[in-house]
Formats: sequence, structure tokens, C-alpha cells
Amino acid sequence: MTVMDKRKKQSRTRTWFQAAWFAVTNGYLRGYTSGKIFAGGTKRICVPGLNCYSCPGAFGSCPIGSLQAVLDSRNYKISLYVFGFLTVFGVLFGRLVCGWMCPFGLVQDLLYKIKTKFKKKNLPGHKYLRYVRFVLLIVFVILLPSCVVDATGTGKPTFCEFICPSGLLLGGIPLTILNEGFRAAIGIRFIWKTAILLAVAVGSIFYFRPFCKYLCPLGAIYGCFNSVSTYRLEIDHDKCIKCGACQKACGMDIKTFETPNSMDCIRCGACISACPKEAISSTWGNARKNITSRCFIDDTVSDSQLNAAELTPQPGKALVFGIILILFGVIGLIGGVIGVINAFQYNLVYGMETPMTGIAYSLFKLASCIILLATGVYAIRNRYQAEKLLVLRERVACAVITLIIGLVVMGIVTAMNSEAIGPYALYTLVFFIMAFSPLLIPFASSLEKQIKGQKAGAGWAILLVILTLAILGQLTFLAMAYGLIPHP
Repeated sequence: MTVMDKRKKQSRTRTWFQAAWFAVTNGYLRGYTSGKIFAGGTKRICVPGLNCYSCPGAFGSCPIGSLQAVLDSRNYKISLYVFGFLTVFGVLFGRLVCGWMCPFGLVQDLLYKIKTKFKKKNLPGHKYLRYVRFVLLIVFVILLPSCVVDATGTGKPTFCEFICPSGLLLGGIPLTILNEGFRAAIGIRFIWKTAILLAVAVGSIFYFRPFCKYLCPLGAIYGCFNSVSTYRLEIDHDKCIKCGACQKACGMDIKTFETPNSMDCIRCGACISACPKEAISSTWGNARKNITSRCFIDDTVSDSQLNAAELTPQPGKALVFGIILILFGVIGLIGGVIGVINAFQYNLVYGMETPMTGIAYSLFKLASCIILLATGVYAIRNRYQAEKLLVLRERVACAVITLIIGLVVMGIVTAMNSEAIGPYALYTLVFFIMAFSPLLIPFASSLEKQIKGQKAGAGWAILLVILTLAILGQLTFLAMAYGLIPHP
């Protein structure tokens, strides 16, 4: 199969998957005939893409809309569920969601397929315009809904109301056509959003996904996870000839051979199918050669030697890492069990209402610590077996990150709603550090080579200090729980 055939096959596969996903998540046919929004139980569940809640056929909710619905409320401060949802999908997929599971992304892709003489990838000023989506995320999605409130303390979902073209296309226009009440309510805001939608639609004919590149706050969030997500792109530098075929095929205009996990990458896969040397692969397609696969393998081993299985394990690093994880896991497990018992005791024995976040927090902690324990035991048992140490890669690390970042979010919310902000904030910070400790492993190895005058051990010393502080933080929290240390 030629490179061109591979590209066409990959493009067709992605388009059909996008269409199928749209049909599944927007399959409430009665909504398209009655002009009424589906109001079933699944509407409480977010879907990963920019899928408007108000779409007549939508079974789920948009995470951006759901986030604003909580931020602009006078009764709530933050949504654990939405932040946890975005974290899980971000850590697992990154912007793969944008390339494969976003309905408005499909719309832009189809518009770009319209044949015209003028075709460009980027708008003028692309270098600076690509940061506008972060401004919209911070200002219109977070700050304005939560800070600009009326006399009752209620804000507005400003991004949804005044900017989002996906909401108008998938929700506003169908409802206006089908429902007379909506037609009577048409005003200046509808006209304004129609102008934005037309500008994006026309721009999508000539430029590749302008909304995704410059305006989408959801893409901005997922993009921040690209470099740490389980699904990532990898470059085999022994094969890569830097011909630029990947950048030419990339609609986002990314030099994949230089920055394969750019926050702009939507993981469409065009670069993989376009590479004439098959030097680009994904972590799912090439599971053996990942960045943290070589945490416990001699860093001087080249890629060719790695393929030839000429590996030198570093059992000392694996042993220390395993012990640290087991210690942290055991201590955290004790705290998690205590938390679950206390939460259920207050609800079932004393009849007192406690937030479900208390139970969820403890259960989340239990799951996190079980994974940490399993990872630590695996590292110690296989510290002399290089092949098995290769299995200890970012798939495990990212599972840990997913769980603990969710724990961090719940810890932050607990701190925000607690009088004891000091110790809880410190405890949350400890978990935040621990969440990123797997990422510090390759950083520590590379740091050894960067610090002049240090032949070895500098980076790992820093990592061990951080992990030791994390364990001390856990012990401090347990001491407060048992009354050994005064609890403010």
C-alpha cells in the first residue's frame, strides 16, 4: 500500500468514526421532530467533545457548558465531576478527543473538504492567535461566570451564551426551526452568534479547523494533557529523515518530527500514515518504546540496542522507587480506609448528612493507593529483569496520575469548603507533587547529565527528596486524624 493509499484509508476511517460517534451521542430522533430537548437521566453525564446540551438529539452534556453551570451558580463553587471528567479524558487521550470525538470538529472537517482554489492551514498571525483559546477559557468560561453575578448571586454561562458556535449550530438553530417559542425569542444575541457561526463556517472552507486552533476552550484544556497522556505520538529518530512529510500532511501545521506531542495536535493520525519511513507511531501502536519505558534501563543504550534487547537493568533505581511507592501506598491506604469508615459512620450510624465528596474522596484515595502498591511490588520483584521493567512505562504511570489528580481536585475542593484550609491545602499539595512523580523519573535521569560536575545521582536525589516529603505529608495527616497533632 502506498503512502497516499494509507492517508486516504486513515482519513476515511476517522470520518466514519466521527460520524458514528455523532450518531450515538446525538441519537434522540424524537427531539428532531418535536423540537424538545432530551431530558433523560443520561443528560447528567458529560460527553468528551463540544456537544451542546441544547441539541435536540443530545443524550449527554457538554463539559464546558456543565462547568459554567456550576461556576455561575450561587450554591456551588466548583464541579468535582467536570474537573475529574476532563482530567480522566485528558490523561487518557489528550486532544485525541478533538480529532475523533467532537461533533463540531467533524463539521469543520467536512467544510474543509469542499474544493476551492484557495486553501490554507493557518490564519495570518497564527503564532499569536493560537493563544486566544486560553484567554477565552480563563475569561469567558471561568472568570466571568463565577465573578460577574446579579443581585441574587447568579452568573451567566458567558461562553455558551455569547460565543460558542457549536451550541448555535447543534442546538439553537434546530430548536428555532422546530419550536415556535424559540422563534419568538430571537434577538440580538442570536444574530451575534449567527455571525460568529457564519464566520467560522466560511473560514473552515478555506482554513483547517479555525475554531479548534484559535477559539475552543475545551481543546485548550485537552491540549495541556498532550505531553503526559497515555496516547501519545513517538518518533523513531533512527528512521526519521526529517523530510517534512508529517508537517505537510498535518492540518494543524505541526512539525511532528520535532514536537510530536504539541498542545495543538488533535491526534488525527495523518502524520503517521504520511511518513514514508514509518518513523511515527503512537504509544498504543508501539507499546515497547515509551519515554518512561527506560526509567530503569541504562540511559546510554541506543534505540537500535533497545530493539535488539541489549538492555542493562538498573535494579537500584527500581528497588528504591518500589519501596517509596509501597510506603506511600500503605500509609495512604490506612488513611483511605479510615476516611471511608468515618464517612459511612456519619451517614448510617449517626444519621448525619455528609457530602458525597467525603466518601468519593476516600474511595478515590483507596484506588490510588492500591495502584501505587501494585506498581511498587512489580518494580521490586522484576528489578533484575530488563524486559519486564520495560512494561513499567507510562501506561501505569498515567493510570496513577489519573487517579491522584482526581484526588487532588477533590482535596482542593475540600480545602475550599473547610475552615482548616492550611493543613488541607498542604495535604493537597503533597498529593499534587506525588501525582507528577512518575513524570519526574525521566526528568531525574536527564538532569543527571545536565548538572555539571555531577556524574550521577543528582536528579534521583531530588526525586527522592520530593517523594520523602510526600510520605511525611501523609504521616502528618494521619497524626491529625488520630489527634496526635492539634487539628485547627
